[in-house]
This record gives sequence, C-alpha cells and structure tokens, in this order.
Amino acid sequence: MSNWLLQLAVVILVTSACGVLARRIGQGKVVGELIAGLLLGPSVLGAIGGAGYRLLFNPASATLLSKLGELGLVFLMFQTGAHIVGDMPKTRTAAWPPFVIAAFGMAVPFGMGCALASFGDGAFVPPHVPRIAYVLFCGIALSVSALPVMARIVTEAGIAQHHAARLSILAATVTDAVGWLLLAGVGALAKSGFSTQSALYGLLQLAGFFAVSVTIVRLAMQGLLEVAKRSGGHSAMLVCALCYVLLSAWAATAFGLHSAFGALIAAVNMSRRRDLLQFWQRRFSGLADVVLTPLFFVSAGMQASVSALHSPMLLAWLALFFAAGVAGKYAGCYIGARLCKIAPEDSYLIGVLMNSRGTVELMVLSIGLQLQLISASLYTVLLIATLATTAASAQLAHRWARKRDPVRHAVPAAAG
Repeated sequence: MSNWLLQLAVVILVTSACGVLARRIGQGKVVGELIAGLLLGPSVLGAIGGAGYRLLFNPASATLLSKLGELGLVFLMFQTGAHIVGDMPKTRTAAWPPFVIAAFGMAVPFGMGCALASFGDGAFVPPHVPRIAYVLFCGIALSVSALPVMARIVTEAGIAQHHAARLSILAATVTDAVGWLLLAGVGALAKSGFSTQSALYGLLQLAGFFAVSVTIVRLAMQGLLEVAKRSGGHSAMLVCALCYVLLSAWAATAFGLHSAFGALIAAVNMSRRRDLLQFWQRRFSGLADVVLTPLFFVSAGMQASVSALHSPMLLAWLALFFAAGVAGKYAGCYIGARLCKIAPEDSYLIGVLMNSRGTVELMVLSIGLQLQLISASLYTVLLIATLATTAASAQLAHRWARKRDPVRHAVPAAAG
C-alpha cells in the first residue's frame, strides 16, 4: 500500500514547523527546511522509527514524492529566474560588476575544491570513476551559489532593494548558469567514459540545445503567448506557459542537464511578460512554496546518512570542505566587488550572501550521486557543509540588516 498522502502531510507539517523555529532563532525559513530533510531521513527518524519508518517512507511513495519535489524545484527556478532576469542591467557598464563578482566568486572556491579533491582521501572516489571527473565535480560543488535560497534570505532580511543585495542576486544568476554548464560538461564527460569523440558529441548537443532555446523557441513562444492571450485570456496564456516550462525542463534532462535548468531557460524566454508572471504568482507560488519545494529538501535529506561520518578523519574532511567553501567564496566575491569599486561594507554583504548554497548545491550533489561521481560519505560531508554555510549566510545577512536599520528590525529580533 502506498502511503504517499500520509507522507505528504508529515513532510508539510515538519518542514513548516522547522521553518518557523528557524525564523525564531534568526535563521531563514530555508535553513529549517534543510534541517527537516535531515530529520525525516534515515539518519534521524529512520534510526529511531524502525519498521514504522520503513512503512511510512516505503519505496513506492518515496519515489512519487521525489518526483513532486522535482516539480516544486522547477516551479521555484522559473519563478525566481523570471523575476531576476527581468531586472538584469540593460547597459554594459551596469552589467560589469555582477559578472566580475561571479567570475572571482567561482574561480577561487573552484580552485580550492579541486585542490582538496586532488590531495584528498581516495576513499571518496567511487570505483570506475576517472579521478579527473571527481576532482572537477568537487570544484563545482564548492563554487556554486543558490539563487532561490539567496532570494529568500534577502526577502526575509528585508534588504531586497539594497544595491549590494541586488548585485548579489545578479551575480548568483550568472554563477548558477555557469555552474550548470560546467556540471553538464562534467556529466557528459563522465557518461562518455572520457572518450574524446563521445564527449565532444555530448557537449555539441548541449550547445545546440541552448542556442535553439534562446532563439527559435523564444520567438515561437512569444508569438504563441500573444495568440493565447487574444483568444482565451490569461488562463489560456497560463496553460501555454505551464506546458512550455514542463517541456523545457523535460528537454533539459534529455540533453544531460537537470530539469531545473530547463525551467531557468524558460524563465529567460518569458521574463518580459510581466502580466503572465503576476498571474503565475497568484496561481502557483503558494502551492510550490508550501507543498512541492519542501519535498525536494526531504528527498535530499533521505539520501544522506550521518552514520557515514564514522571516523575522525571524515569529520576533519568535513571541516576542510566547509572552511574552503566559505573562505574561497567570500574572498573571491569580496575581491571582485572591491575591484568594481564597491564599498567595503557592501562587499562584505555580497561575500556573505554568495555563500548561501542551499537548493543549487543540493541539486549538484544529488546529480553527482546519481552519476556516481562521488561516494555516499562525500555526499553527506558536502550536504552538511551546505547546511552550515547556508545557515551562516542567513544569520550574518540578518545581523547586517539589523545593524543597518535597527528600528525596522527591532520587533522581529525581540520576538525571536
């Protein structure tokens, strides 16, 4: 018997409760949702629940809820990406700082991640995986930021209109896009067995998918949306948009990308349709935020096992990956911001916000585990490091907001 409805109710209750508790202690809601995933996974509830846990989270219902979680992630990436892309700077001068911050913010932690993997524990490398694929993956894992998580932290901290926060979001947009491209390339290389011909063919497929999406498909969708709006109003336009988001997500998976990146491409192509985005927000955002997206965190948590950290050596590697990720990302973003003549205080905030990894890091880790680029122990190490960096980023962002505007944040701080 499938208990997916009961499982769904448990997931919604636990993630909502953890989100409320996280906000009461000065963290963002997303941190509570990440913790909820670990609590509902085999490391905590599975360890104490026994047969009852296996009955509740049986394979059939777990698979279904995982698919629903992926749908929530697709919605989240589309909603966030569409609004951010619509606000991208239109001049070359205004666009320069986000690209510089993103470049330095990726290059420094990428190098540190690759260095750690090169000189690290060989037990982290699964059998039959070329070491170069593992090394490149670790570099990518430390270099990404999480646009959806950052957007929520910025909103909850009340600094969405601050110049440094907007620069961080734009830089995270660039970082996410480049990170997905790098991950897709590594995935294509891994699937090809590092055969030159197969790898080149896979990379050409990906390039063709991007080119067709932002040219031919973009123009076709603009015309289709206009026809739908004239013939059936906003509802018909919403149906067309929903089908396109789902088809774009499906096409991305066919080309070796994650479905969320297909949703991001759809967001780029429809970012100018503000009427559509407002209607989408009214119809779908609540369902995604309350029901679908938390399922992704739970699925990620259920793949982790704290028992995998069975030795002091693994705990030491956890500390190393955490330190390298935080220091590399902060230093790279701070240097990039200062090179763009951004004030030290604002550069600090940019470095803090870019350290939020959350959903994107979880997707990267999940894909790495599915492609068998990393072992279960390294997955758990990086998952816990992700939770810690995201929590630290949220805490420091809220503290920065309270320091900058103590009157506005006095009541929430006292309530926490």
